[in-house]
Amino acid sequence: MGQDGGMGIRIYRLVYAGIWLVFLSLPVAYALRPETPSGWRITALVTTAAFILLYLWIFWRSRDAHEVTADARWTVAAVVVLGLLAAASVPAAGYAALSFVPFLSAVLVFTLPLRSGLLSGTLVWLVACLLSLPFADTLWPVFGTGMGVLFIVVIRLADNFEQRQLDAEEELRRAAERDAIARDVHDVLGHSLTVLSIRAQLARRLIDHDPAQAREEVDRIDSLARESLAQVRSTVNRLRTPRLVTELEAAREALTAAGITAEVIGDAAPDSRHAELFAWALRETVTNVVRHSQAGRCVIQVGPDQLRVQDDGVGLACAGGPEGHGLRGLRERAAVGGATLHLGPAADGAERPGTVVEVSLR
Repeated sequence: MGQDGGMGIRIYRLVYAGIWLVFLSLPVAYALRPETPSGWRITALVTTAAFILLYLWIFWRSRDAHEVTADARWTVAAVVVLGLLAAASVPAAGYAALSFVPFLSAVLVFTLPLRSGLLSGTLVWLVACLLSLPFADTLWPVFGTGMGVLFIVVIRLADNFEQRQLDAEEELRRAAERDAIARDVHDVLGHSLTVLSIRAQLARRLIDHDPAQAREEVDRIDSLARESLAQVRSTVNRLRTPRLVTELEAAREALTAAGITAEVIGDAAPDSRHAELFAWALRETVTNVVRHSQAGRCVIQVGPDQLRVQDDGVGLACAGGPEGHGLRGLRERAAVGGATLHLGPAADGAERPGTVVEVSLR
């Protein structure tokens, strides 16, 4: 997904979350009644506006419709703030303030893992209804908000089912790709080893009466072996998907072996949807640090939204230019994964400016 595609999805998600805000017109209408004191009326209008802005920002902040928020504590804190804003409208809106509850449930249902999101979202609605029943003139707001929460739960379950189908299709695609790679490896090795065997037998027969010809055959064997090895490596690399945890350990070992002090900050998230992208980025970046940077220290920072690798080496200019084939490929891979790649000096104007590479999710 490119930058335009990622922005389009965010806008679509924001519009879809925003169209339901029309139901907040009910508590606003109650707050605007003539008998409502002006102070409470202004409070209700201001807190409702703040509620809407925070609610929309939460869904804008979410990067993927099927991706849970990385920090559940942040989600709970956001819901608490939303709840306080909704509660501030109660003196003016009264029982109609129950209209805020489905929005609180929606935040929990769509930003927490499936089970905990469904349970907490439903529980918030149930508690709010029980607390408001003693002041109820009619049960219609309970039924209305209940239908809203039920609709939210159904949509979340449908999204989860659709995502599971997409994951299954992706797994089938990868299985088919692995089968194709296995066939490629078989074909490459089968053909190459057969030819190598034949040429080796020919060289053995020629070695006594025609050493020059035998030497040519040995040279051909060496050339064919190198070509076959390159083909096998290219084929196998299509199959090999790096794991972030493994790549972090490999990066630490590679840097240490090269005499570079390695410092890793943050924890890898093996189940993250972006762990594979970060693993590829870490592999390519550390390879460049080891080969070109002449650094003494390298700091790797891993977070849920960003991978940052910084060294204190000679910098991009002295290392032969800002981007080689590997970094260009990494930039393309980042764009496909909905991320951006930033590459630049770690310290401007320094004798050894170093290099910083950041892969950040949009």
